[in-house]
Amino acid sequence: MSEQRQTYTLPVKGMTCAACATSIEKTLNKQAGVASAEVNYATNTVLISLSEQVKLSNLKKAVRKSGYDLLLEGSDAKAKDSDLTQLKKQLYLALPITAIIVVLSMFIGPFAYKNYVLLVLTLPVLFWSGLRFYGSAIRQLARLSVNMDTLIATGTGAAFLFSLVVTIFPEWLTDQGQAAHVYYESAAVIVSFILLGKYLEERAKSKTSSAIEKLYSLNVKTVTKLEGNQQKTVKIEEVVFGDILLIKAGERIPVDGMVIEGLSTIDESMLTGEPVPVDKTEEDAVKAGTFNQTGTLKISAEKLGAETILGQIIKMVSEAMGSKAPAQKLADKIAGVFIPIVLLLAVATFCIWYFLVPDSSLTLAFVNTFNVLIIACPCALGLATPTALMVGIGKAASRGILIKNAVALEKARRLERLFLDKTGTISKGKLEVVASQLFFPDEEKLELLSILNGIESSSNHPIAQAIVDYLNDTYQLFPFQIANVKTLPGVGLSTALDGVNFEVSGLDKTSVKKLSSEQFQLVEAYKAKGYSIVLFWRDGEPKAVFGLKDTLKSSSIGIISDLQKKGVIVEILSGDHESAVASVAYAVGIDRYQAGLMPADKARVVEAGQKIGITGFAGDGINDAPALAQADLSIAMSTGTDIAMESADVTLMAGDLGKIADLIKISAQTVQTMNQNLFWAFVYNMIAIPIAAGVLIPVNGFMLNPMIAGAAMAFSSLSVVLNSLRLKAIK
Repeated sequence: MSEQRQTYTLPVKGMTCAACATSIEKTLNKQAGVASAEVNYATNTVLISLSEQVKLSNLKKAVRKSGYDLLLEGSDAKAKDSDLTQLKKQLYLALPITAIIVVLSMFIGPFAYKNYVLLVLTLPVLFWSGLRFYGSAIRQLARLSVNMDTLIATGTGAAFLFSLVVTIFPEWLTDQGQAAHVYYESAAVIVSFILLGKYLEERAKSKTSSAIEKLYSLNVKTVTKLEGNQQKTVKIEEVVFGDILLIKAGERIPVDGMVIEGLSTIDESMLTGEPVPVDKTEEDAVKAGTFNQTGTLKISAEKLGAETILGQIIKMVSEAMGSKAPAQKLADKIAGVFIPIVLLLAVATFCIWYFLVPDSSLTLAFVNTFNVLIIACPCALGLATPTALMVGIGKAASRGILIKNAVALEKARRLERLFLDKTGTISKGKLEVVASQLFFPDEEKLELLSILNGIESSSNHPIAQAIVDYLNDTYQLFPFQIANVKTLPGVGLSTALDGVNFEVSGLDKTSVKKLSSEQFQLVEAYKAKGYSIVLFWRDGEPKAVFGLKDTLKSSSIGIISDLQKKGVIVEILSGDHESAVASVAYAVGIDRYQAGLMPADKARVVEAGQKIGITGFAGDGINDAPALAQADLSIAMSTGTDIAMESADVTLMAGDLGKIADLIKISAQTVQTMNQNLFWAFVYNMIAIPIAAGVLIPVNGFMLNPMIAGAAMAFSSLSVVLNSLRLKAIK
C-alpha cells in the first residue's frame, strides 16, 4: 500500500535570486519524508509534497539553517506582507539622499571636507537601506554559499571601502601619480537602483498572480444562517454540513449546496468563464464563489471550504503556478552556478587589468571589477519562465480552463492527436426524444400516453426520464401514477391495467418480428440516423416508437473543425454502439471513430497513439479515467465525475469543448513569452558582463559607468516581468 502524501504551497522569505531558490530546493529535498520540493522565485513560494509523518516545523528549521525562512500558518503569514512595506521605507530614504550625493559628486566642485560629507551621506544608504544585501551576504558566507546579494554586497562594499581609504589616506593614490577619486555616488546609486528595481519587480510580480488573488476574493467571510425562524450572522468557519443559509441578492454563494427555496439568477462567470447568468430554483445546485444577482435563496450546505469547487480551483491554480516547466529547470541549474562563475570572472578581470595590461591603474582595474559584480543578473533567469507561467495559467483560469501543472500548459501547443469521448464531451450527455410516431387514433391519445407517462415515471433511467420530459413538454399530461410497474432486466418496463398488458422496451430480435413492414422501415430509418429506439406495446401490439439521441454541444462542430485545420488528428473513442457513434462522428465531421470500447480499451488506443506524437484525451466519466491517466495531455469536463477531473491535467469548466482551442492558443502564447524572456536574460548577461569587464576599452576607449551598470541590472529583471504581463493583453 502506497504511503499517503500531502501537498502544500508555502511562502518563503529571504530569496533574492534564482540561486536562492535552488539552495532552498536542495535543502528541502534532502529532508526525510519529502517527496519533492519546487521553489518558485517569482511567487516566493515552495510547492512541497511530503508524507503525513513529516512536521512542517522541522522543515522550517531546516530552511532557516540555510539562511531563509519558511512561512507557516498564523503570525508567519504577516511577515510576507511586511516585507514589501519595509522595502518601500528603505527606498524612500535612499532615493533623496542618493540624489544629494550625485549632485555633490558630479555637479559641485571641490570644497573643504567634501569627501567626508559624502561619506556621512552614504552611510545610511548602504547600511540602513542596503542592510538587507549585506546581512544576506554575510549569512550565506557563514554557510559557504553565495547568492545575488553576495555580488551586490561585494561590489558596493568594495566601492565604499576603496572610497573610505581614499578619504582618510588620499596620499595612498596621489603618491603613485593617480587621482584620489572616490566612488560613494556609485555605491549609493547602485543600492538605490537595485532597491527601486526590486520594489517595482515585487509590485509587478504581484500583478502576475492577480488571477489567484481574484479567486481568493470570492471566498465569503460571514454568512446568514437560519436557525428555525431566526437569522444569525456567523463566520464561514462555523458553518457545518446541512446548515440552512440565506443568500440575499447581491451576495456571493459561500458554499457548494442545493437550493431548497427561492428563485434567482446566478452569475457563474468567475468559475466557468461563461458570461451568461444561470437561473436557479429548488433542487438546483449552486457553487461557492458565484454571485446571486436577483432573488433570495435558501440553500443547504453540502461542501465547505477546500472541498468546494472554488476551493479545489484555488488549490489547482496555486499548485500549477508553483510547478516548473522543463525550461525553468534548465535555467535554475544555470542560476545555481552563475554567481560563483561571476565571482571568478570578477577576480580574473581585476588580475588581467592590474597585472597584465600595460600602463593600467589600480582605479581602472577596480572599476571594471566593480562593474562585473554589479551588472551580472541571475534574477532575470530566475524570473523568465515562472512569471510567464503565472500569467498564462491565470489567464486560462479566468476563461474557465484549469491547468494542473506547467508541463501540461507547455504540452498543449504541441498536441498532434486528440481522442474524444462521445457522451458528455462532444454530446451533452443527456438523451432527448428527437423523433416519434404514434400507431393509434387521436381518441386514444390521452389514455395511452398517460399510461406510458406513468410507466416511465416509475424509473430513474435516463431513457425513461427523457421520454417523460418529452411527453410532458409536448402533450402537457397530468401526472399519472402506476403502482405495479415491473422491471424486465435487459428489456424495459411492464405493467397490467384492468387485464391489459403494457410494455416499454428497446429493439431486439423478438420485437422486430412483431412490426409491420412500414413500422420496420421506420425503425430502420431511425437506426440509420443513430437514434436509440424505444417501443411502447399494448398486449403485444406496437402503439408508438420513439427515437432518442444524445444531442451535440453547440461548440463541438466548430472546435473540431478548428483543430483539424491546425493539423490535429481527432478521433472518437466510445463505449456506445457503432451506429450512435458513427452518427455523432458524421455530424461533427470526424472520419475516425471506435465504438463499443471498455475503459481499458480506450487506454490501449491512447497508448498506441502516443507512438505518433503528443496525444491528448478529453472525457468526463469514470470509464475515462484510465485513458486520461495514459494520455500525454488529459482534459476533463467539469460537468463529469470527480475521478475524471482528478486524473486530468486540465479541467474545462462548464464542460465546454470549445475551450480546447483557447488552451492551445494560451499555451503557444505562454511558451513564446517564456522563450523571449529566457533569450533576453541570456543575451543580457552574455553582452553586459564582457562590456562591464572592459573589453571595449582597447577598441574605442568605452568604459562603463558603475551607476549605469546598476541601472541595467535592475532593469533586466523588471523587463522580464513586464514582458510576461503583456500576456494579459494578448487576445
